[in-house]
Parts: sequence; structure tokens; C-alpha cells
Amino acid sequence: MTGPSLKQLMAHRQIHDTGLALAVEMTDDLVMMLRDNDEKQIVTQVVQLVEFWESRVISHADAEEEENGFYSEMAAKSEELSEKVIMLKRDHQLLRDLVTKIKSQMEDEGFSTQIIDYFRTLIILNEMHSRDEEKYLLQ
Repeated sequence: MTGPSLKQLMAHRQIHDTGLALAVEMTDDLVMMLRDNDEKQIVTQVVQLVEFWESRVISHADAEEEENGFYSEMAAKSEELSEKVIMLKRDHQLLRDLVTKIKSQMEDEGFSTQIIDYFRTLIILNEMHSRDEEKYLLQ
């Protein structure tokens, strides 16, 4: 069963916007740490960012995709909404794949500036996804 905040535009938008603002702030902090060249702080910040994406954004995506949840309810309304839900689920999978890629790269190769690019890609993708979700499913 879907909670009421997932079905209300303003509440849902607040969830999206708060998460996005935190992601931007944490990524900006990572860039500043890079400028300071403190490898230990950089690694710690990457770990915290990965945990953030998993616990805030991906867990939100998982909640939307639960069986008989928000996306199921929306998809059942029409063929057009069903197609939009498929597109939105693909966005979620891309977010998951990028986080997995960051974790793998950190384990295999350690930090590089490409990690910052991945985090910025997550931010852009998440922002576009959120606006699409609000437009197609909540208005």
C-alpha cells in the first residue's frame, strides 16, 4: 500500500527536492575535499555519498516500485501511464547502476575524478526523473 506522501504532488516534490539539495551539497563538499587533496577525507565522503544515494534516493525508488505500490497503482490507470512507469523504472535502474559502478570503481581502482562525474550524473538524472515523475504521475 502506498503512503499518502507518494500520492501528493507537494509532499512528493518536497521529498525529491530535499534529497536533490543534499546530494548537490555533499557532492560540492567532495569537490572541495579534492581541492584540499585530503585522500582520507575524500574516501570517507565518497562512502557517505554512496550511503546517501542508497538510503535516501534508491530506497525512495524501491518504495515507489513495491508490488501494489505507487507505480503499480499509476500503471493500472491507463496504457499511457503504464508506459511512463516503465520509463521511470528505467531511470531508477540507471541510478542503481551508477551507484554500483561507483562502489566497484572505488574497490577496484580507488578514487579518481571520474567518481565526481558519476555523482554529478546521478544528480542530473535524478532531477530529470523527479520532474518527469511529478509531471506524469502527480499532476
